[in-house]
Amino acid sequence: MALAHHRPYGIYRWLANLSRWLYQLGLGGLLGRRFLCLTHRGRKSGQIRRTVLEVISYDPRTHELRVASAWEGKTDWYRNIQVEPALHVQIGWAHYRPVQEFLSAGETARLILMLATQHPREVRFVGRLLGIDPDAPPAVIQARLEKFFRGVRFVQ
Repeated sequence: MALAHHRPYGIYRWLANLSRWLYQLGLGGLLGRRFLCLTHRGRKSGQIRRTVLEVISYDPRTHELRVASAWEGKTDWYRNIQVEPALHVQIGWAHYRPVQEFLSAGETARLILMLATQHPREVRFVGRLLGIDPDAPPAVIQARLEKFFRGVRFVQ
């Protein structure tokens, strides 16, 4: 089965934007530690951009967190931080200027699989939307995850 290469649309796009609106209203802390707001600079426009991302893992003691870009890293936020490091992170009510590190494909896939064990129903649903068969053999799933996702670690 081929991976889907389309971005969210319709109700999915609206839901994806809901968390961004909460951050813009100063209510991002209501989202807890499941989402973060990443501030970055557009690689072409130079304009400040804000993107809300789902957090794969978070350590509240160190504020270290990990996120992933789908679509083989071809998302705007990921390409932007490849050119200029992220400017700011907000998770819950905490804010900081992050130091970023790009993760290997293997480490990113392991993080996604860890998330799948913590939230199996959500991951099955999203996996199907992304064209990843949750019933495929583990080696096939691992290979697809390594190809499809790019991970980043942010630390304070």
